[in-house]
Amino acid sequence: MSSYHPGIELPVPDAEQIEHSSCLIEKIIQRISSAGGVISFHDYMKSCLYEAGLGYYVAGSTKFGASGDFVTAPEISALFGQSLANQIADLFEQGLGRNILEFGAGTGKLCVDIVLRLNELGIDWDSYQVLEPSSDLQQRQQRFLQSQLCADDVDKIHWLSELPEGFDGLVLANEVLDAMPVNVVVKNEGWLELGVTFSNQKFEWVEFSRNSEAVQRMLKIDSHNDLPENYCTEVNLNYLPWFNSLMQSCNNAVLLLIDYGYEQTQYYHQQRTTGTLLCFYRHRVHPDPFVYPGLQDITSFVDFDAVAIAAEKAGFNITGLTTQANFLLANGLLDLVSDDSADEIQRLELAQQIKTLTLPGEMGEKFKVIGLQKNLQLDLNGI
Repeated sequence: MSSYHPGIELPVPDAEQIEHSSCLIEKIIQRISSAGGVISFHDYMKSCLYEAGLGYYVAGSTKFGASGDFVTAPEISALFGQSLANQIADLFEQGLGRNILEFGAGTGKLCVDIVLRLNELGIDWDSYQVLEPSSDLQQRQQRFLQSQLCADDVDKIHWLSELPEGFDGLVLANEVLDAMPVNVVVKNEGWLELGVTFSNQKFEWVEFSRNSEAVQRMLKIDSHNDLPENYCTEVNLNYLPWFNSLMQSCNNAVLLLIDYGYEQTQYYHQQRTTGTLLCFYRHRVHPDPFVYPGLQDITSFVDFDAVAIAAEKAGFNITGLTTQANFLLANGLLDLVSDDSADEIQRLELAQQIKTLTLPGEMGEKFKVIGLQKNLQLDLNGI
């Protein structure tokens, strides 16, 4: 059930996975029918990723690492989390509440690397809270952390199903913004929003609205960019509600948001005519969101100007925006590998990890770090 065009061969799911995807497909078809024949792409993507028991991020399949669909920075190297921990330690020393709140902890690897490095530095910390909507991932994370950390540390780690109240500390979101459902718009004799219908036994794109919030947002963006006809792109309308919720949740906080994306002049560049929407399935990257609903990740790049505008509107102060490479290097990345006791193979492996994390052609410039604060004016290294 797909409009997928040949050219990229994808592995075929097994019978259990196909049945799982079929259940989600039926749910989406029912939703389309109840809505009169078409739903927004935002609602389609939300179902694919977060439908209870069936969505990609809440169901039980492996997402991260070699056996999953994609690899994140914590899976590539412990140096990523260790560098972050250096920044967190510095913030704690400046007076930040000694609590960490991580959105969507993946395998739990980042949590482990941060905790171990803080301990190595002799930095006391009070709690590490994980906001994780998937009960399956919660259980996997708990098992992993219990295998990697001492009991005293594990006792200070808590899993949440909703934002805490009165949080004081460091809020960390690594590759969270890119997993928010987006609206898709196209310029076709004026801007219109595309929706999803089900026809001829497959999901298809169809006109959804010419006067939606996403269209209105795009009209403002296009007034500065003069984009060509047939230009297709995404608009993320989730940033402001997300920041509003965080603003209500936090008392005194520093936010570090790490993700791949662009500033607006690059995001809506005239030559980026097909947008940034991507799908990941078993380490294959392709552009079709209608393939294997519930089994593949669907993502879009982050518009960091829109993030900054929404954050300020919610009441956060912006410390700055920098590349991942600059942030990691400013937080002692290279000092972490100056151990002369490492053998030649280990040094080569570490050198490759550093290249992946920092080189412009790898993650170094594609990924950005934006720092935000509420009720604080602390120094952030490299931002």
